[in-house]
Amino acid sequence: MLYLILTIGLLFGIVSNNGIAEKAFAAESFPQIKDMVGKNTFLMDDGSMWSLIDGSRKIHTPGNMAAVIGNEHGGLGINSDGKLIQWDIGNAPHIVEGQTGVKQVTNYYWLKTDGTVWTSTGKEKKNLTNIALIACEDKTFAALSKNGDVLFEDPYKPGVFKKLGAITDASSVTSITVYDNSRVALLYDSGKVVVYETFNFDDHGVIIPVTVADDAVHITYTEGNPTPALVVTRKDGTVWTTGNYKDRWKLANQVSGLSQIVKTAVATDTEHFYAMHSDGSWVLFSEGDTKQVDAPRIKDLAVSISNQKSFVGDSLKVDIQETYTNGAKIKVPINQANITMDKPYLLSLQPSGNLKVLAVGQTQVTVTSSGLSKTLKVSGSHRTNLKYAKQVNGVIFVPAKSVIEALGGIVSVSDGGFNVKFGETTMNFRAGDLNATLNGNAIQLKAAPIADKNGMLIPSALLTDALGASTQWETKWKQAVISIGDARMTIVSTDTAALIKKAVQGSLIQYIGKTYWVNYFEQWDRFSKVTVTDIMPNDAGEFIVIFKTSSGQTRKSYSMSSSSVMQIFSGDSDFLNYDPYKKYNWSSSIWNQIKAGKVSLGMTKEQVQFSWGGPAAKSITQTNGVKIETWVYSNFDTVAFVNGKVNFIIY
Repeated sequence: MLYLILTIGLLFGIVSNNGIAEKAFAAESFPQIKDMVGKNTFLMDDGSMWSLIDGSRKIHTPGNMAAVIGNEHGGLGINSDGKLIQWDIGNAPHIVEGQTGVKQVTNYYWLKTDGTVWTSTGKEKKNLTNIALIACEDKTFAALSKNGDVLFEDPYKPGVFKKLGAITDASSVTSITVYDNSRVALLYDSGKVVVYETFNFDDHGVIIPVTVADDAVHITYTEGNPTPALVVTRKDGTVWTTGNYKDRWKLANQVSGLSQIVKTAVATDTEHFYAMHSDGSWVLFSEGDTKQVDAPRIKDLAVSISNQKSFVGDSLKVDIQETYTNGAKIKVPINQANITMDKPYLLSLQPSGNLKVLAVGQTQVTVTSSGLSKTLKVSGSHRTNLKYAKQVNGVIFVPAKSVIEALGGIVSVSDGGFNVKFGETTMNFRAGDLNATLNGNAIQLKAAPIADKNGMLIPSALLTDALGASTQWETKWKQAVISIGDARMTIVSTDTAALIKKAVQGSLIQYIGKTYWVNYFEQWDRFSKVTVTDIMPNDAGEFIVIFKTSSGQTRKSYSMSSSSVMQIFSGDSDFLNYDPYKKYNWSSSIWNQIKAGKVSLGMTKEQVQFSWGGPAAKSITQTNGVKIETWVYSNFDTVAFVNGKVNFIIY
């Protein structure tokens, strides 16, 4: 399947503060340009194609394309399966349905293996059958039939063909080119080049074929001064052009500065064209000077993860963008990149391409695409508290099984001993024993695990040895907080709930009885009206907010800390403290788009903010008195506003 990636000059990359971009490996070879169609439009030898859309935005279309012809604004191609490819100013290269068995393409026409010729309207060209090769330049059309007839379409009578001559072996001709409503040239596999001109005939009106060269590998007609010229690439790698007037049948001029050339392309005249070397490299020849034409290569990789400081159970979206040397910025589908984690027991790559946070901890996520890698840190914390922490003689103890499993470990019990595995890290311990093992090596614990009525308790220092975790005892709340990097997990004691309830419930009472409108909260219906009826503490020292909807239904929040309760009501991320329908007199169509998370042309900045939230970056430019403001989101989606209204969107 073909996919499309866009770039625009307004777009710029979003780089995470702790991301590290680096070369993953040196590729043995990069895709090279196979054929040129224009300055920004060319076929690559890996079957992909670079082209323009809307006249300015560069796009890259992977695929299995074998040949292309056209210009910067549109053209035709063939893939390796013989299917027709088409692109234009508003569409990326795509397969044209129903057009198969294609052998050759020219401007406006294509030839099928059955010898029929078809037009850009998708209709078969009349009065042409059994055709071997075709050529077209600015709607001047010529063909070579399989029986050897050289045919030229009357420019004033479409569908009427004049026979310019006949050859004995059409299969020996490798290409045909046409120009100026009067000239047709054939290139034979031997290297011979024969020219037919409608005004070069004998006394009997028979057109005289003229041999121009006998050692050519490529030919193309182009504008000359003043006579149209045939550009001939010779077997010795030199490039020549035919002369003017009586020298028009001679290779009169060698193009200076070109050697080891195998073909030319996009010849606007004899002083301006592209040329391909035998090693696959290209140059632009312009008025005696040559300039190397480099194939686009990736120079930077940007990776965005939707929430690098996440919680267990979260699904994290990974967005990847490649920046190329031609200025293109390409969004890469996740299945086209390689993603690895140094602690895979903390994160899991899902079939959807998202990362699922499995356990508490911090891991390095490395994304590799097109030979570049970028590494970002992702932490996962626990939203809810665990229970039964204890401090004994200054030593912090936590429940073994629940804490180890929350940290991504696997626990098994054998003969009273606990066997634990965190990825490649292993440890073994038992209640009442100061002796333990870590990765098969004996270690001495400062405090022995305790057999408690709520299960075995282990000294938190054991987690420091195994995972580098740090643990603090919060005396005020009598609870333990385990930290690994940016990851956090709280384990409360049997005293915590009473302490917290006493200290903080009073400050939460202020929210009871107040009415809010849902923005983003637990996938509840956006902008629905709810009223807080109660805030209930639980035995883990957290709170559940009780709501009543406008229809009288009771809804409960997830269990959260007191600070989280304050947070969801203090900003506008989770709840709004006003009725948005009354504040903003927008149409139902706009509200429906906002609720669906969509952005459309003509929307205001406030409407986009409601639909997509705030951007990761903004830029403002002034052009001819017009203010252009560009918003770029962390997933590289981009919205451009002209005088405050959405004028352009890139997904």
